[in-house]
Amino acid sequence: MIKKTLIDEKNIFIVLAIYAFVLLFFCSLMSPLYPFNDWSDINLYFNIGKAIFHGQTLYTEVFDHKGLLIFVIYGLGSLISSDSFIGMYFIESLAWVFMIFGAYLIARLYLDKAYAFIVALFFPVLMLSHSSEGGSAEEFIVLFEVVSLYLFIRYFKDKHTSVHKPSWMLVHGMMCTIVLLIKINLVVFWFFPLLAVLINLLVKKEYKNLFHNILTFIAGVMIVILPVILYFWLNNALSYAWDTYIVLNKTYARLGDFSRIMENLIVRFYQRLKYDNYEFLIILIGAIYFPVRYIGNIWGKIGLILSFAALYIVIFMPANYVFYYSIPYYIFCITGIIAILDIVSRYQKLQSRWYVFLPLFLVALSCGIATKGFFGKSKEVIFREKAKDDTVLYKFYNVIAKEKNPTLMILGLDATTGIFTKANIMPTVKYFISPNLPYDIYPDMRDEQTRYIREKKVQFVILSGGSFSYDYYMELPVLQENYDLVSTFEENGRSTYFLYKRKD
Repeated sequence: MIKKTLIDEKNIFIVLAIYAFVLLFFCSLMSPLYPFNDWSDINLYFNIGKAIFHGQTLYTEVFDHKGLLIFVIYGLGSLISSDSFIGMYFIESLAWVFMIFGAYLIARLYLDKAYAFIVALFFPVLMLSHSSEGGSAEEFIVLFEVVSLYLFIRYFKDKHTSVHKPSWMLVHGMMCTIVLLIKINLVVFWFFPLLAVLINLLVKKEYKNLFHNILTFIAGVMIVILPVILYFWLNNALSYAWDTYIVLNKTYARLGDFSRIMENLIVRFYQRLKYDNYEFLIILIGAIYFPVRYIGNIWGKIGLILSFAALYIVIFMPANYVFYYSIPYYIFCITGIIAILDIVSRYQKLQSRWYVFLPLFLVALSCGIATKGFFGKSKEVIFREKAKDDTVLYKFYNVIAKEKNPTLMILGLDATTGIFTKANIMPTVKYFISPNLPYDIYPDMRDEQTRYIREKKVQFVILSGGSFSYDYYMELPVLQENYDLVSTFEENGRSTYFLYKRKD
């Protein structure tokens, strides 16, 4: 069915591919339209990915507590361009192309071409409201969710569905394992729909098919996870990977007691209704009304509703919620828009003609640009002199870039992390950038960074007022003994960033 749709409606897919690239050209700071994406998270991913592709081992030689595969994605981008995000713009756009294709294919299960086209256009526009500067781990995860959502809906659409294709279960195994190795908690999206498939096969007494599906799911998991295990095993890093990705992240989550978790879930539900009102309403329609109304199989209805509930809980129950964490549950915007447009289509038919598609394309693109507002806010940045010292990134970069083969350590996760990217500096110490991990949760990082300073391992050190260990480093004697303060940057009339250079 997918192959036939791709062939029969190839012109629509070509337009959607162009749309994805154009939309992100304006709506992602990865785009060559903008001077630089200074978001600290993606600069951390990029430079760890670059280090991995140059032979350094994650968790033992370069450190962050995310899963390996997000760094692989960024490492691939660094192969195209090692000192800019041009490669990542291309990879991000490709991810959105296939994500939009998936939205269209899901919509075509219920709608005609014109209305399915609208779903594919406006689903990413809704997602843009929480995509930050572009390139978050959560953003890439949506692609893998879309693939599985399409297969889940195809299977559960019919009330009397029984046999499940093992090849589809192979895909599910691969998709959920990829997400497991990017951001572990978001794998809950798959749990209840997969359980629904297995229960349905048991109820239908399809025991042979159930056995085949279990085997192919395991095969899908192994296809993804075995190369990762082999990578860590060959680099003597298996125990480090477990301790960092599993044990440390479990501690870092800091969920609190049951009452605190419930408080977080209730308060954030209210906040979604207040601040994300129409988006959240569409999500609720897609997560609850759509399965009840459009999914024939009872287990499928339950599985998809519980999938949303599980996603909502793992996203919003921790204390340290950030707005872009919610991107993965925007997957239910697809089914929400389908449900709304199905009602509209009963009263208004649309011609599948270019003069209908073109205005829709332009309206969706305009809505996306308006949602992000990057272009309007960035006019002065686009045309300014890049050497101008009006941001901390450029001011410190202009000092560091004068040195031949500089080395750098940043004692925080802040606006200066992009210096590694712009100056094409390869990490030379494990904790070259400091993720936001408090000392009481992970003391190794600060202790090791103190040793680097004592042993003068790096040429430059940057400290910001927002660092978790700011007071500690400001009072650290060896920092003053071994490094000179060569530049500062002021925000709101006070020095908040400090650049130190190693004494000769």
